[in-house]
Amino acid sequence: MIIKEKDSRESDIALLESVLAQDLPQQKSDLVKKELASLRKGVKGEEDAAYLINFDFGSSKNWAVLHDLRLEVNGQVAQIDHLLINRFFEFYVLESKNFSYGMKIEEDGDFLVYYNKQYHGIPSPIEQNRRHIKVLEECLKMHDIMPKRLGIPIKPNFINYVLMSAGSRVIRPKKSAVDSSAVIKVDSLHSTIDKKIDNMQPLGALACVAKLSSSETVMDIAQRIAALHKPIQIDYAKRFGVASPQADAGETRKKRLPTRSTRYFCWACKEGVPDVVAEYCWSYKHIYDNKVYCKKCQKRVLEKRNAKVKGQ
Repeated sequence: MIIKEKDSRESDIALLESVLAQDLPQQKSDLVKKELASLRKGVKGEEDAAYLINFDFGSSKNWAVLHDLRLEVNGQVAQIDHLLINRFFEFYVLESKNFSYGMKIEEDGDFLVYYNKQYHGIPSPIEQNRRHIKVLEECLKMHDIMPKRLGIPIKPNFINYVLMSAGSRVIRPKKSAVDSSAVIKVDSLHSTIDKKIDNMQPLGALACVAKLSSSETVMDIAQRIAALHKPIQIDYAKRFGVASPQADAGETRKKRLPTRSTRYFCWACKEGVPDVVAEYCWSYKHIYDNKVYCKKCQKRVLEKRNAKVKGQ
């Protein structure tokens, strides 16, 4: 079940566009352009990942799904891109990375991305996500969110994954000081989780069964976590030391620009469909009969298909 969707960043994009429209020095203009390109790229990566996650887990009563969760505790902040919680109290903390040219992991554990015809070092996304998990763990304790058995809070199992875009490339070393198995393609998340469950040792499986909870308990935990979300509005004008745009940039952008691609249209309702949605329908052509459907119509197709299967 989807508990929290991703927050819109359209107002941030519109504000940056308004800042860029001012008469800026070249150096400052270049910085704003770089920030805008990075924001757009990050938004697309998170939206694509959120769509695939929602498709695979959003309708299941065994999973709670939260996107774009910002938590604060004891002066520390965690910006969690995606969080999955199942009935075994496994917390999958997922960090989305949209590096179009891929990622390279060195033997010493350094992470590199390729752009401008050369590799550039970046902070370890695995360590970045580990810090997010630490903040999440502190939030669960501080707000007494986990249920208790025999008076003791159940200890969740935190699982760290970095999700690369489906079309990107990950170059891994033959030997490394860092376990890079946490870096996976976003479209392989479902199969990776299935494989993890299949490979679980008997003792581990028994421990999970002992922690098995109801769907209602999982949803209650997820809703309490979602209530801790603290969104932040970035003052880009102040960041770049320029005058604040006078016009309502968010409203202007809504009138001026579509937010999604409309190259494809839903077979049923004829609404515009983003590229990633169309591609996903084609990857499940045995379900959608090689047709493209929007999210709402996909749900109807699945409901009809499931009802037909049950009736046979």
